[in-house]
Amino acid sequence: MAAPRPVEPNEIEDLADLIGSVFGLDDHYSKEHMVSKMRRPTDRRSTLVVVEHGQVVSHIRTVYSRVSVYGCEFNVASVGTVLTRPEYRGKGHAGAILEMSLRDMARKRAKVMIVSGDRGLYRRAHCVPAGRVLSGTVRRDDLQHRGAGVSVRRVGPEDWPLLAPMHQAESVRFVRPVGFVEKLPFWWDCEYPELWLVERAGDPVAYAGLAREWDRKEGSKRRRVWEYAGSRAALVEALPAIFEETGLDEVAFGVLGHDRELSYLLRRQGVALEERRSVGTLRLIDLPGLMRRLRPYLRERLERRDLRSLSFDQEGDRCVFAYGEERLECGVAEATPLVLAGPHAPKVTGDLKRVLARVFPVPLPMAGFNFV
Repeated sequence: MAAPRPVEPNEIEDLADLIGSVFGLDDHYSKEHMVSKMRRPTDRRSTLVVVEHGQVVSHIRTVYSRVSVYGCEFNVASVGTVLTRPEYRGKGHAGAILEMSLRDMARKRAKVMIVSGDRGLYRRAHCVPAGRVLSGTVRRDDLQHRGAGVSVRRVGPEDWPLLAPMHQAESVRFVRPVGFVEKLPFWWDCEYPELWLVERAGDPVAYAGLAREWDRKEGSKRRRVWEYAGSRAALVEALPAIFEETGLDEVAFGVLGHDRELSYLLRRQGVALEERRSVGTLRLIDLPGLMRRLRPYLRERLERRDLRSLSFDQEGDRCVFAYGEERLECGVAEATPLVLAGPHAPKVTGDLKRVLARVFPVPLPMAGFNFV
């Protein structure tokens, strides 16, 4: 079996045909657009393929980003567009290409892996549903009054400097350089994102990124909030204006679990919020490394003696949480929901339970614009 390797420039057209045929994306954007994005050197370096008989038969894309959680920064690896040509499935190509990607993630010191999907391939690699999100739907008829003095207007990627200060003030976010939007993969375009800036007396106070929902039919008058930042009160006040400008009937919200302010404001509007997991699946890559990066976060939540007694370790797919003589050992598929929130987390007892309850779950931003 051929070994996975970065895609070559002369293989990009073949790869674009393969992605389009497997995912059925012809209706969303042109092959020419997809090819132009994949020709960028940075994209080729992050794109692994398996080639047999001169034909691309399997593919994975990994993008590395930086996340800030209450000022503590660490690397994450986002994975998407994982596929194998139908006639080559069952030969281990996808598993081999994912295994190479995992080795690269460890080498590049990624702490968490974010996967856009949830299927057997990822579950076998110990990726699980995790990440706390509150999900709800705001309907046009639920909102009676437009906020006084609040206006909205649609902006484009070139206006990111207007939005950056609000995004930068978020306690949990991706760390983004100016111009990041132009460097996003072709998936950005097939979501048809819209950026809506909320202003009061001409001053930017909030923004929301809206994207289509994959399971909705053409012409649907429903979109989802892909990302938001800034004043939560101003954003809720601006929703009637956004409905008016877009012609939408419904907007689906995904509220990060730690965002008490927005969840309170939406519930006050009568919006029912349900506990959900982040889209796709997650996996811890380096538990002790992640907790070292989060040391300032731990320091503000734990007493000094608890911080000294708490330790984390990982060897391969086995993770260890310890507090003094107390010790919990489990697989990474169980450790991930314990750290990041999710079902099937292992049971914790004693002082270890008391201490971990103060620091877990660690919030992560929704993939949003960084979706792969």
